[in-house]
Amino acid sequence: MKKVIIIIASLMLAAGLVFVLFEPVSTSVNNYKAQKTAEQFDEDVKQAQKKSGKNKKSSSNQSQSAQQYPLPTKKQLKALLKASKRYNKNIFSNQGTVDTSDYTSAAINLKKYGIYNNVYGYISAPSIGMKLPIYLGANDSTLSYGAAHLCNTSLPLSGESVNCSLAGHTGYRGRVFFDNLSGLKVGSRVSIKNYWETINYKVIKAHRVSPENTGDIVIRPQRQLLTLITCISRVGGEFDRYVVVCEKI
Repeated sequence: MKKVIIIIASLMLAAGLVFVLFEPVSTSVNNYKAQKTAEQFDEDVKQAQKKSGKNKKSSSNQSQSAQQYPLPTKKQLKALLKASKRYNKNIFSNQGTVDTSDYTSAAINLKKYGIYNNVYGYISAPSIGMKLPIYLGANDSTLSYGAAHLCNTSLPLSGESVNCSLAGHTGYRGRVFFDNLSGLKVGSRVSIKNYWETINYKVIKAHRVSPENTGDIVIRPQRQLLTLITCISRVGGEFDRYVVVCEKI
């Protein structure tokens, strides 16, 4: 009987340890995955810039071991850049004249340009330890893996009159996305890396707004902005939005 009690106690202790450790371990693992996806993007860019023929898996041993999806060719990336610039121009030209309430769809179908993981680039903010891949379309799927671009806002590119808006979860069980956004202060540095460039920004404003207040995502003429958005709880169980606005340096 004593042996049975010891076994039961041991099982209960083990179950308790699993329960206590699950969230921190899960968070560490998932944060590692998100950061590795962002870091892998740098390698993908290098390999893609070397490709000039048909789209196929990289023959590089380093790249082959790290990623198992095809990479775009230089020709495809050139076409994607052209399409992205056209998209940004159209968004600004039609601002206020069309329904822009659907943020969940992908602004561009990246598969058409040889990109099969839906990663357009990554965002980093060293002061808060953030480095996340950027996926197109702010939907449940993309928001579960990193930062999500809001469709009908500018894509993360340099250019006149752009305002790229990215959303990220706060308080998502087992993962840290935009949880530390409040740690960004005026003057903090944020950067975005895409297939063609690294864009550096500084924070110019950070504040709490109601969900209906979408003024921060409006594109301002001749300005190059980046707007980061996450949910923040308020009394009564409802949620406001915490918004950080950055401007290109």
